[in-house]
Amino acid sequence: MSYKHSEETKRKISESLKGKKLSIETRIKKSLALKGKTYIDLHGEEKAKERKIKLSESLKGKNNPMYGKKMTEISIKKISIFNKGKKVSEKTRKKISEKLKGIVPYNKFTLQQITKKYPFFSKIEEMRYNPLKPGKKEIQVHCKNHNCPNSKEQGGWFTPSSIQLYERIRAVEKPYGMIENNFYCCEDCKNKCPIYNLRADPFKKLDINYTLIEHQQFREHVLNRDKNKCQYCGEKAEHVHHERPQKLEPFYALDPDFAWSCCKKCHYEKGHKDECSTGKLAKVICK
Repeated sequence: MSYKHSEETKRKISESLKGKKLSIETRIKKSLALKGKTYIDLHGEEKAKERKIKLSESLKGKNNPMYGKKMTEISIKKISIFNKGKKVSEKTRKKISEKLKGIVPYNKFTLQQITKKYPFFSKIEEMRYNPLKPGKKEIQVHCKNHNCPNSKEQGGWFTPSSIQLYERIRAVEKPYGMIENNFYCCEDCKNKCPIYNLRADPFKKLDINYTLIEHQQFREHVLNRDKNKCQYCGEKAEHVHHERPQKLEPFYALDPDFAWSCCKKCHYEKGHKDECSTGKLAKVICK
């Protein structure tokens, strides 16, 4: 026999539980109780239909940027992973096949198509058709770490996957792409490459008016003066914070009167915030 709570009782229960965290045991029990159950099992067919109608009405007339756009190769892969092992109805299959019509994977493009569509990428990357498969027009690219022994056997050339091509094109052609996303024929080549996962330019000239020894002495002096205690929270200090940002006012970089000790957490949460945040200071170009 199932007992239904009144709306007032439900509201009282939700208010009493507001802000409270459930224990791990309760969470496990809840998840096991709900495992394999659908919305229809929990709320009935009528409620499920009502929910479906409400959702369709809420989306009506809204300018969703994804509507009417072709799916990318990555989106297709994500959907396939999400739907793995799930049974799809004939109606849904038909809809998916209609949506995917005309979408060509990146590794199925010809060299002429890539050169026309992505001119900048074509100038940067070396490309050719696989000489061992002349009739197939299989695109090959050059491994970034072609000095690696694994890559040397083929002279650095390998056939990339559609995802590899898409990611590299996005890195070069799009403003939000990551430029260090290069072509690698294997994991060994990637891990041994000196520029893989590099966050900064090692050859960039930094105009620093002090030596490393001078900076260490300054740091030790500030930490000893503050008895290795964070000046914000009183915990053990690991960092030295500059009141006047080094990038904007390098003259005060080694002045202990404009520096104090702080822990790592407080350094970024309280020291580098608002106008003095690390992200904003990085964008400043000093002349």
